[in-house]
Amino acid sequence: MRLLSLAALGVSTLALSGCSFFNGLMGQPTHHGANSHHNGGYYAAPACGNRCVGGKQISKWNIEAGAGPDFIVGGDAITGGDTHQAFVGQQINSISMQDAYDDAYSVGLGGSYMINPNRKLTGQYLYSAASGETNVLGTEVGAATPTNATLSDYESHGVEAGLRQYFTPRVIGQSVRYRPYVEGKLGAAYVDDISLTTVQQGNAASARTVDFYDGGWVPTAAGLVGVETPIFNRATLGIETGLRYTGALDSADGLRTQAPNLSGANNGSERWTVPLQIRGRYRF
Repeated sequence: MRLLSLAALGVSTLALSGCSFFNGLMGQPTHHGANSHHNGGYYAAPACGNRCVGGKQISKWNIEAGAGPDFIVGGDAITGGDTHQAFVGQQINSISMQDAYDDAYSVGLGGSYMINPNRKLTGQYLYSAASGETNVLGTEVGAATPTNATLSDYESHGVEAGLRQYFTPRVIGQSVRYRPYVEGKLGAAYVDDISLTTVQQGNAASARTVDFYDGGWVPTAAGLVGVETPIFNRATLGIETGLRYTGALDSADGLRTQAPNLSGANNGSERWTVPLQIRGRYRF
């Protein structure tokens, strides 16, 4: 899947970006009406003259794609402090999402619609995945050594809608033009079931897997900042970051019978991540 992420990243940087609101390409005043942020005629009438690109009026619709890592910065994977106290002598550790999982990676594909020269409505499909790490779950009564545990991979498929606000284009030197923006997103993601595999080390080495979180739909929200720069007349390349929240799953009921001593340890699973994506946009 990491190869898929890299492939999507390459596609987005080479092809999927779009015509921006910059005054020409890399300082060249071509297709002035379509690109100039000073010109009110971003979208000309059918007889658009020099406002056309390739003899065709530019559309407000865009295709967008991006890929990159999601750095996990918050949330609890295992809530050891919530375990039932009936099991005297056991000690279940609390484990954060950051310790329980490798940093995630995500791939997004969607589009945007310009409602005015500085503002866009956006929508995208987003896939995210992270591999589980092995941690010390705790020590059970009579165990000679601590019990290690690994959560199954975290995978989600989601949709998000947002509003992107652009600021005035800036110039570095004489040729590099870029435009900063901020964006807010709301959505929902389906997160797959998560199981817990425990391994008792020492003389009684064994492994067993128990249900931990039930898969289901959870809310998502994100606040992003980024910059775009033109690479072709209709193409822009951008980089963005920010903060994304993914809601908590329901605890798996089966844990009560499969591993009653862990009951209450599955009251977490929400997570906070800092995405860092290379994003491309193509404008028709």
